[in-house]
Amino acid sequence: MKMSDSKVKVAVRVRPMNRREIELNTKCILEMEDNQTVLHPPPSNTKGENRKTPKVFAFDYCFWSMDESNVTQYAGQEVVFKCLGEGILENAFQGYNACVFAYGQTGSGKSFSMMGNGDQPGLIPRLCCSLFERVSKEDKSHSFKVEVSYMEIYNEKVRDLLDPKGSRQSLKVREHKVFGPYVDGLSQLAVTNFEDIESLMSEGNKSRTVAATNMNEESSRSHAVFNIIITQTLYDLQSGNSGEKVSKVSLVDLAGSERVSKTGAAGERLKEGSNINKSLTTLGCVISALADQSAGKGKNKFVPYRDSVLTWLLKDNLGGNSKTAMIATVSPAADNYEETLSTLRYADRAKRIVNHAVVNEDPNARIIRELREEVEKLREQLSQAESLKAPELKEKLEESEKLIKEMTLTWEEKLRKTEEIAQERQRQLESMGISLESSGIKVGEDKCFLVNLNADPALNELLVYYLKEHTRVGADTSQDIQLFGIGIQPEHCLLEITGDGDVTLTPIENARTCVNGTMIYSVVHLWHGDRILWGNNHFFRINLPKRKRRDCLKERERDSTKECFSDHDVETGSEASSEQDYNYEFAQMEVMMKTLNNNDPMQNVVQVLEKQYMEEKRTALEEQRMMYERELEQLRQQLSPERHHRSSMDRLSFSTQTAQQKVRLWSEERDELFRQSLAKLREQVVRANALVREANFLSEDMNKLTDYQVTLQIPAANLSANRKRGAIVSEPAIQVRRKGKGIQVWPIEKLENKLVDMRDHYRDWKEKTEEINSKQNNKRGDPFYEAQENHNLIGVANVFLECLFHDVKLHYAVPIISQQGEVAGRLHVELMRVSGAVPERLAGGDDSSENSSESCNYEVMDNNGEIIHMAKKLTCRVKIKKATGLPLNLSNFVFSQYTFWDQCEPTVAPPVVIPDMPSQRNKEVQFTVSFDHCKDYVVHVTEEFLEFIAEGALAIEVWGHRCAGNGQSLWELDAMQAKTRTLQDRWSEVSRRIEMWTSVQELNELGEYTAVELHQAKDVNTGGVFQLRQGHSRRLQVAVKPVLQSGTLPLMVEAILSVSIGCVSVRSTKLQRGLDSYQEEDLNCVRERWSEALMKRREYLDEQIKKIIHKQEKTEDDVEREARLVEQWVGLTEERNAVLVPAPGSGIPGAPAHWTPPPGVEAHIPVLFLDLNADDLTMNEHLTGPHASGVNSILPKEHGSQFFYLPIIRHSDQEVLAVCSWDSSIHDSVHLNRITPPNERIYLILKATVQLSHPASMELVIRKRIAVNVYNKQSFTQSLKRRMSLKNVLYSCGVLYEIVSNIPKASEETEDRETLALMAARGESVSSTDGETYIEKYIRGVLEVENILSLERLRQAVTIKEALSAKGRHIRRSISTPNVQYISCSRSDLSRSEDDDFKGCSETNLDISDSSSNYQDASLYATLPKDSPQKSNKYQGPILEGPL
Repeated sequence: MKMSDSKVKVAVRVRPMNRREIELNTKCILEMEDNQTVLHPPPSNTKGENRKTPKVFAFDYCFWSMDESNVTQYAGQEVVFKCLGEGILENAFQGYNACVFAYGQTGSGKSFSMMGNGDQPGLIPRLCCSLFERVSKEDKSHSFKVEVSYMEIYNEKVRDLLDPKGSRQSLKVREHKVFGPYVDGLSQLAVTNFEDIESLMSEGNKSRTVAATNMNEESSRSHAVFNIIITQTLYDLQSGNSGEKVSKVSLVDLAGSERVSKTGAAGERLKEGSNINKSLTTLGCVISALADQSAGKGKNKFVPYRDSVLTWLLKDNLGGNSKTAMIATVSPAADNYEETLSTLRYADRAKRIVNHAVVNEDPNARIIRELREEVEKLREQLSQAESLKAPELKEKLEESEKLIKEMTLTWEEKLRKTEEIAQERQRQLESMGISLESSGIKVGEDKCFLVNLNADPALNELLVYYLKEHTRVGADTSQDIQLFGIGIQPEHCLLEITGDGDVTLTPIENARTCVNGTMIYSVVHLWHGDRILWGNNHFFRINLPKRKRRDCLKERERDSTKECFSDHDVETGSEASSEQDYNYEFAQMEVMMKTLNNNDPMQNVVQVLEKQYMEEKRTALEEQRMMYERELEQLRQQLSPERHHRSSMDRLSFSTQTAQQKVRLWSEERDELFRQSLAKLREQVVRANALVREANFLSEDMNKLTDYQVTLQIPAANLSANRKRGAIVSEPAIQVRRKGKGIQVWPIEKLENKLVDMRDHYRDWKEKTEEINSKQNNKRGDPFYEAQENHNLIGVANVFLECLFHDVKLHYAVPIISQQGEVAGRLHVELMRVSGAVPERLAGGDDSSENSSESCNYEVMDNNGEIIHMAKKLTCRVKIKKATGLPLNLSNFVFSQYTFWDQCEPTVAPPVVIPDMPSQRNKEVQFTVSFDHCKDYVVHVTEEFLEFIAEGALAIEVWGHRCAGNGQSLWELDAMQAKTRTLQDRWSEVSRRIEMWTSVQELNELGEYTAVELHQAKDVNTGGVFQLRQGHSRRLQVAVKPVLQSGTLPLMVEAILSVSIGCVSVRSTKLQRGLDSYQEEDLNCVRERWSEALMKRREYLDEQIKKIIHKQEKTEDDVEREARLVEQWVGLTEERNAVLVPAPGSGIPGAPAHWTPPPGVEAHIPVLFLDLNADDLTMNEHLTGPHASGVNSILPKEHGSQFFYLPIIRHSDQEVLAVCSWDSSIHDSVHLNRITPPNERIYLILKATVQLSHPASMELVIRKRIAVNVYNKQSFTQSLKRRMSLKNVLYSCGVLYEIVSNIPKASEETEDRETLALMAARGESVSSTDGETYIEKYIRGVLEVENILSLERLRQAVTIKEALSAKGRHIRRSISTPNVQYISCSRSDLSRSEDDDFKGCSETNLDISDSSSNYQDASLYATLPKDSPQKSNKYQGPILEGPL
């Protein structure tokens, strides 16, 4: 027996650009040279992606079919056949089994390569033609018998495409001891010439088209397997002996490969429950296992052949007895990069498989002999087990006898059987009204006929239905054209041809019929090229040679009342066969757009997005222009007059050019990305609506009480800070509702998969009785609604990686952004650099190729000033500690996952579960999920990585489950507590506490200023009483700093600009209450704003509820919406109560003090309202100078008092602290000049104007009331006694301020985001008195994701700076670190003369990362220069601030 080991031959073929890709102007990313294929990364505006290297693959053959004009390189169908087909044929004649696979995404040219078309036949027709050509040339001693079978595998079911019965019912796959895996009942038909094969394939494809259309199945999701069995008989004329060789050639057209990654086999989404992708996924596993075996990695590795029908049947062709070739087809377009890369990797694995082919000599005789032995053995076993009744033995015996019968059929009997099947098939097609003439519509051009439209080019225009004078269409057997499937009535419509050649279409009542996308209810006249839709998915184009619109333009002008046709339709006068524009996609899009018409919610979405985008673009362009103008201005300032005028002008003109180019390029990239995103959104919208319509029809027909709606949500990828800028944020999703059950949201891909099973259920339900159906439903599960729902995405937390530039740990509670663009809890993470260094290039350096050469050549300066070479590797540690504030309905089985930098597989962080411990009933604990995740990553430091950590983030997905595992929630938590928690989180984002500490210093005997003591007293609320000695020289020290863990507003105090003191007042300890620093001016302002926002929401909700109440008939949607609105209304009342009477310790501004203040700190916490823009925390114009925040937040007794500015003597290097000179005689107050009586308290108010750098570059006035007691000098004995009696003496007092930047955005939203998404998808028009549609409201909300991420970047940058300042270090910025939006003046700018009234300084808009700038980062953490005027100027007395 001849045996041959050979590797699988692999060829790659690239198709030309299709029309869509040409319209989108996508770039070609593939190159081919000899047997090498180079895949270039697609152009992108995302940082780091442009640095991806091209990927090079080597294959046996590379076919460049992209450009026909390139004659030298172009590979047509003939070339493909010569390289692959001829070798396969030669192997078959030698007696080897052979196989060709076509693999690739839908639309990449698989079917064209395998089948071709009329002008350019593909591999299969050419192979069959060559087969019979060669057979005809052989001599008489050599005879051939050729048999064929043609089957389709769809959703793990096998259908016979050559047997008319087989296309309706699925066949069983069995494995026989002798025969191996085979399809029971698959017809194997005898053929004598190429025409027979062509006819069989044509009719097989027609059967396939009818079956696929009836059940709306996508042929791109099915595998077609065409088998040719060649039996060669060799006669030895001398001896009279004969021998046989049998070879089987399998030609396989696989399903579209993009389906594998789309359903989450790549790990992006959890797998959906459907068999539709099982075959391709298993094929990938089989190929990988065989490739590993061939490479010697796993000799005993299990190969999962039996996991899918496809791999089971093709077991021999993969790693077995076969010579196998694979043709991988790819698209050249940039937007198919991921699919193309996946296909090339698949092909690369397949080429490593080694097959062990054997020449099949005299197999039939051997098989028949073994089968007979098997039959005798089974009969013997059966006779022994007769008394025991063994049905499985009987079945095996029948199976073997049936196989013997088939094997021993004579050739004549086989030919007769083929003829019978052909006649039966023809009768069946004729009964349906399908023409039996050759496929296509070239025949009978003068006749009137219908031609089918199908998404698959191989099945498109395959069925021709000729029209009679009266043609009846419907599902009944009495109809002339029989159509079956969803939405087809027994009698559906009537087509009539009048005497003058006019054709009319009359729909029957309740029968869905669309002409050119428009639903029709009465008689309509048809024209040549019109598109017709019957039912849900039967699309046709009509051919009427005598009714061409082009010839009847005048008639059309006369009869101008018919305006149901668009201008585009006028051009349908060309021949039907050449009308490429009117294909299946066009017809489907036309129906969608016209069905939805002006109420199309998604059309409105698109319009709103376009409008929004244009506004954003204008704003962004203006911002870019201003930024570059500022850069130029800085350059002008840097260029001193001494420099050569010419060089400076050259530099400026060059910079201007560069700036303009940057703006133009940036604008073009943004436009391109937006255009592509919009096109993609349109496609998704059409697809979602088509799927939902079909699912609703099936559900309604089968009484499943389940409703499907299109809604909107943000995909996980768009919640990441690494997403492409300019891309449309939202995508359509499917909301599934079942009566009495919860709501589920499915991605479009999931509904697509479920529909496959729904159609199967529907067909079984139509054909079988109810009893059988109910049994089957229990077995197979219900595809209409998920009984066991998968995990749901709670949201994505973005940890920005800037801290890796610094030697600090980022410990932060990162907001989890949900798919509705809202904060759905917080993830507590730690990120730090464990070892290694990151290069810090000089801020003023040139970012040219010299300075940014190889990453391993970076030089870093250590603390001693010595230059050391940068470590090549960096170790980063990621810790996930816990998740808090998660939504109640998704708080079960929570886990998180992320992909760090270049890791291939996502890292999963499971929750900490302690089974031995009883579940805690504490409600606060139940909001929290603990993780114990800590992982170190070693990364090679490259330019690409530096860009990523400068601009990118670690996107951590958090997933949760609705079910607690026992059918109900682990805890029942009242909704109010959840709302209070949410409210607390919202306010936490817009607030932060700062503390202001004050101490008084006096000159002691040694000539040094030391802090005076602060005595505690029960009647004093300022933190204590400063003990001042009469007649001493004094200084005041003021320190301001943010309080850690007190809210997440990104607040940084840059410097103290000025200090003033005044408002001397005296209080009696017995008769009057003590004073403190508390005021409610700003708190009242916050409450007023908040109340206004809540009132607007209340009015809106009242209006919406009234609308529904006044409806005559309420739909199910209305009832649900009413319940949602009432729930929101109740929640609003609770929120309003929280405004007016906040609970102690609730975290809401103005909540009563719920703490024991440390010694020296005031008990009450006053509020300061910054009133910033909520979107980007920018400052309102009126908040500068005399209108700075806090100026009008006056304390009791302050009004009309005099204040004096104090000269600042010294600033601290380490913290925000200023020391001022204070001569108390300036107040001209008798109370400060004399000794204080025991029953009196003297109070003063200290005002400090501080400069904030974050959240906005602005000034803020804060106040601290202090109490003082003036005493005479004590004797040494008195002093010693007092010191001995006092313990823990205090020297300073402080006050905490709650800084509120703005009212939370969520409080200003009229309706919750989830409801808005549904209303937007339903296409409801004007929603309220403000005239804004639901879509506009929803889109406006969702687009704020960008703002949330920007603010989050800012917050985390501030956290890093606080950590650095806590370590007592200054930030050394590198060029790669991201810019912070607001950079304020440096403290060195405070060194101006007192004549400026210490009003702060102008904002410095400096882009730190600009390579042309020579500024250092003094503006962030600078210290006061030694020669500052405050030190050198002589004291000239205080400056009167003036009465307020």
